[in-house]
Amino acid sequence: MIFTTPLGLLALLAIPAIVAIHLFRRRFPVRPVAGLFLWQILRQTPEGGGRIARLPITTSLILECLAALALALILAGARLSSAGVSQHLVVLLDDSASMAAVNARGESARDRAVRRVLREVDRLGAGARVTLVLSGDRPSVLSGPAAFAVEARRALATWKPEASHHSLALGIRLARELAGRTGTLMVMSDVPPGAGGESGALWVSVGEPLANVGITAAQRTLSPEDGRGAVSLTLANHSDSPARRRVSVSAGDKNVLARDLELPPGVSSLTLPLPPGLPPVHVAFSDDALLRDNDVVLAEPRPHVVGIENHLREGRGSQALIKALGALSGVTQAEPGHLVFADAGDLDRSQSPGAWRVGFGRAPAAWLAKGEPRDFIGPFVLEKRHPLLLGMTLDGVVWAGAMPLAAGAVRPLVSAGDQVLIGMPALTAARTRTEPEILFNLDLDRTNLIRSPDWPILISNLIEMRRQSLPGPERWNYRVGEWVRVRLARDPKSPLRFRCGAVERALPAGRELEFIAPSPGGLLQVLEGDEMLFELGVNFLDEYETNLRHQATADAGELADVAGLRVESGPASDPLFWLLLTIGGSAIVVNWCLLPQGSKRA
Repeated sequence: MIFTTPLGLLALLAIPAIVAIHLFRRRFPVRPVAGLFLWQILRQTPEGGGRIARLPITTSLILECLAALALALILAGARLSSAGVSQHLVVLLDDSASMAAVNARGESARDRAVRRVLREVDRLGAGARVTLVLSGDRPSVLSGPAAFAVEARRALATWKPEASHHSLALGIRLARELAGRTGTLMVMSDVPPGAGGESGALWVSVGEPLANVGITAAQRTLSPEDGRGAVSLTLANHSDSPARRRVSVSAGDKNVLARDLELPPGVSSLTLPLPPGLPPVHVAFSDDALLRDNDVVLAEPRPHVVGIENHLREGRGSQALIKALGALSGVTQAEPGHLVFADAGDLDRSQSPGAWRVGFGRAPAAWLAKGEPRDFIGPFVLEKRHPLLLGMTLDGVVWAGAMPLAAGAVRPLVSAGDQVLIGMPALTAARTRTEPEILFNLDLDRTNLIRSPDWPILISNLIEMRRQSLPGPERWNYRVGEWVRVRLARDPKSPLRFRCGAVERALPAGRELEFIAPSPGGLLQVLEGDEMLFELGVNFLDEYETNLRHQATADAGELADVAGLRVESGPASDPLFWLLLTIGGSAIVVNWCLLPQGSKRA
């Protein structure tokens, strides 16, 4: 016997209290009277206090002590065993969106999965324990671990699969850890297992092949020069025949356009014109098997235009720069600009706030070492991971007019031996800067770099580096699960957060924000206090989940034969509890029945 609440044994003090009560008797004076009928209506008054007498062993005393003992043991949590063995069922639920696809009868794979799990729970009995695990890139526990069957039923009623395509491997690993050696594993999905199945587990496929049309890619573009906007969609018709659908575009409460389409089997594209300046638009197709891929929300992009200042001296280098910039979009001449091209000798002068500087030619005198300029034909050592040098090789380039630089003055990005050719000035106690500066240690008028394929790549990389550092989102429309990166123009003055449908989360304070586009998606707003900073679109866009033709119905494997889970038993499951309750209750009832009628009335 064990006790789950040992402090309850203090109730045993009731037994000596009962014995003490029975030791004392009330003493009355002896009076001779003619008849007792004259005294029946008078209150009997004891004379003096009680006196200790020999303990009378009566039936009432025995019953009262027995009842006190039984109730004290109940309060102390007396058990024959602290734990019982229960069946533990661990279920991995495929949380991918295709589980919500419905057939012609309005039934989904999710509905069939729930029925199958509940049937298994009923087979195991009311004492079974159930753990429900949701699959995903970050698997989570929906119910449990080792929850009661009634809790699992409530959790299953709230399950709504809507995740993008993912591997079940991480979910299976988590489910196996929760099952351990005492639980059985069942996997519920709409696709069959891979080759060889899943050892030690029952894989239940509850899918059904269905035809479906969905949006697999979406983009909203804007041409400020032409005053036109457009929505470009990639559509997938996973069926053997053309599908008729109706597409509608709305912006807020305003209907922009509606059109009937006939989509051929396979992949097709669709472009819908939009007037510029509209708020985020909602593009929706008529319903089919899977609703998750029938609509998108697209925010209008605000292009990041990079302002350029060209302060290079007239010559071949300056003309080559103008030609390379002319081939790029999102670039304009502006003063003050975001990116300044100048002679390298000006890099030691004060810079304009917010301007990046790129210097070509002879570096400032303080950065130089003794020696004459030299020409190099390679080999060149490039810092390949730096975004400035993406796609560059410098094959066949003659690097002309490189001046020797003082050790530690410039951090190298491209070098030939110990000679720095491209680099960023090092920070020192005497020299600080707020914006990047890049030194090109070469003579633009003599080098053939400006005629090589690397020249337009180099200028394009410079522009894109500066563009990505401008305030605003990196992009305006995202897929669920992608990283969203937003740069602010200033330090925030109020708490930052984002809101996307029912999902709302706080963001760390800072100029650079980074978070994952939340599921299920929709219109995402970045807020500073109550002020809205940006509106972005987050959409499903999953080509794999749109294809419902790979679904299947089958069972593979079987539930493992395990010992079961030892769980803490409640009082109702222990026979000793009912025995003590019966003894205590019976003793109280029998004692009440044996009391004289006068004592009961008193």
